[in-house]
Amino acid sequence: MTSNYVLVAPLVLLTAVGCRNENTDNQPDLMMTSDDMSVAEDLSGLPADLSAPDLTGADLLPPPPPADFLVVRVGDGTAALTSAATAAFLERRKLSDGSLVGTALALPTTVSGTNRILTMGGSSTGEGGLSRSVDGRYLLVAGYDAAVGTAAVAGTASTTTNRVIGRIDSTGTIDTSTAADFLSGNSIRSASSNDGKNLWAAGAGGIFHTTFGSTAKPTSLLSTNFRWLHVFGTQLYGSSGSGTNVGINSVGNGTPMTTSTATLLSGFAAQTGSSHYGFVGFDTDGLAGIDILYVADDRAAGSGGGIQRWKLNGATWTLQGTMAKSLTAGVRGLTGYQQGNNFVLFATTAEVPARIVRFTDDGTAIDMLTPTALATASNNTAYRGIALAPQ
Repeated sequence: MTSNYVLVAPLVLLTAVGCRNENTDNQPDLMMTSDDMSVAEDLSGLPADLSAPDLTGADLLPPPPPADFLVVRVGDGTAALTSAATAAFLERRKLSDGSLVGTALALPTTVSGTNRILTMGGSSTGEGGLSRSVDGRYLLVAGYDAAVGTAAVAGTASTTTNRVIGRIDSTGTIDTSTAADFLSGNSIRSASSNDGKNLWAAGAGGIFHTTFGSTAKPTSLLSTNFRWLHVFGTQLYGSSGSGTNVGINSVGNGTPMTTSTATLLSGFAAQTGSSHYGFVGFDTDGLAGIDILYVADDRAAGSGGGIQRWKLNGATWTLQGTMAKSLTAGVRGLTGYQQGNNFVLFATTAEVPARIVRFTDDGTAIDMLTPTALATASNNTAYRGIALAPQ
């Protein structure tokens, strides 16, 4: 292979400060501020061979990076965002300049056959995580089987308002048949998968495992408050803002399907004031497992918000710096790929209005890296998770 990497997408949720109650995602300290930047740079000529030796099984080898990414947009622009159930969309945009590709995919707001509704809390910044399966074939997103306008949707009972996992393939086909009674009275924030068949979901009430198309109650892995999930290679990881799990955690051993524990990655314990959402990991040393992590932090840029770069040194993860230049607030959604010796990262900001920006980490001083602005959310809408397009 020419470049070893692991793809993922992003993250959002409540600001993490110590052991905070995150049963709802409507936090005033997550307000965003705007900024402006010019668009430049071209990312043509992406590498053709990006298979990773860590991944077991040919079906888990990631394909070359696509030409596009997708981003979750909450709201249609007609009304201010509130905690009520809100229509959500997936915008497809070019990696090269962020321009729109076609019409945004609307997540379903009506039941059709086995497909359920999939809406999100409009102002719940922790919801709307987007991830790409390890095999690169699907995107995963989570929400509620709740009609648009359902009040305080995160607090609804899941017996009557099922939580839903949506799976989107490379043709843009959206399947929301995976729905069940879990995370009752709590927000559902993200979903992830290795192969599009085994699915994991996370929210304020913990992490759960189910299978594609199932309507049975999922298996509870743990009850700790979690944000966004991603599978890198053969290991499930999750971000949290609660208790001793503040930061990025490995969840169980590999991709667990039964009761498990979450272990905070070494080095993150010192970051007690951080507020992590999306993250993306890469294997650069040829050894099993990732050794580079980029992590989104949605705090104010002057308080540590931005994109953190972490490096594994032996058994310890070390924070090497934070990309925050030209940002007035941190970031939540995050995805990217490795291109030669560079890492190309795409993020949704915690600014108001939210923006999509691109950083290219070329190894120079990380605090001097300047982002390229790709898009800005329109009035009464917000950007959440972000992921490379499925193939």
